[in-house]
Amino acid sequence: MNKLVVVLVMVIGLSGCKTISIQKESQQTTTQNMMLGVVGNQKAFFLEQDYNHVAIPDYNQPIKVQPNVIAFSKSSFSAFKSAQQTQNNTIDVNYIDSVKTNQSSFLKLEIADRVSVIKALKSKENTEVFQFLQNNNQTHIVTSISIALNQGDQDVIRNADEVFLETSGVKNYVLKAYINKALQQTIKFTDGVVFTYQTSSACWKEDSKYQLQIIDLVERNDKCPSKSYLSAKRAKKKINYFNF
Repeated sequence: MNKLVVVLVMVIGLSGCKTISIQKESQQTTTQNMMLGVVGNQKAFFLEQDYNHVAIPDYNQPIKVQPNVIAFSKSSFSAFKSAQQTQNNTIDVNYIDSVKTNQSSFLKLEIADRVSVIKALKSKENTEVFQFLQNNNQTHIVTSISIALNQGDQDVIRNADEVFLETSGVKNYVLKAYINKALQQTIKFTDGVVFTYQTSSACWKEDSKYQLQIIDLVERNDKCPSKSYLSAKRAKKKINYFNF
C-alpha cells in the first residue's frame, strides 16, 4: 500500500469519528467551548475538525432555547472527555460502559425560535453579518450544542419554565433560566464543557422588491422551502425579470 493510499485511509477513518448520534441526529464533535447562535464555518485545514468562528450577531431580543436531558453513551462520553481536556473544566461525569443505571447526563440545547434569529439577522445591527452570510454560502449558524454542566446548573435549566439565549456584555451570550417569568439563574457557556454541535444554513429568496431575504434556517440534510436556495447567488439568478 503506497503512502497516498495510507493517508486517504487515515483521513476517511478520522472523518468517520467526527460525528456522533445525539437523539438520532448527527452532531459534529468539537473540543472548543462554543456558544449557540454564533456564525462560522468548518475549518478547511488538513485533518482539522473544529469550527471557525466568524461573527457573533447582536440578539437584542432573547432567543428561546429547548433543553433536553440525555444520558451519556459510550460515544458521547468519549467526545466529552476529549473536549474536557482542551477546555480544562472540572465537570464531574459518572459513566461506566457496563452499567445501565445511575449514569450522568448532559444537556442538548437547541434554538427553538428560529424566526427570532432570522428577524435579528435582518436588523440594522447585523447588516455586516447578513452580508457575510449572503456572500459565503458555506457559512452556518450554530443552532444546537451538547454541553455537560455541574449538576446544580443542569437542574436549574431542567426545572425552568423557559430558557433563553441572551446577550451579555460585549459580543457574548449566556443562558438565562426563568420560572413564572422570574429569572432563576444566569449560566455561561464556559461554565460547562461543550462537546458536540449542529449547524443550520440560511435559505435565500428574493422578495417583491428584488431584495435577498433569509426565509428559513435548515440543517445540513434538510432542503430549503420551495423556490428558496442555500446559495444567495442562485436565488438571485432564479428571478426572470422579463416576466414582470
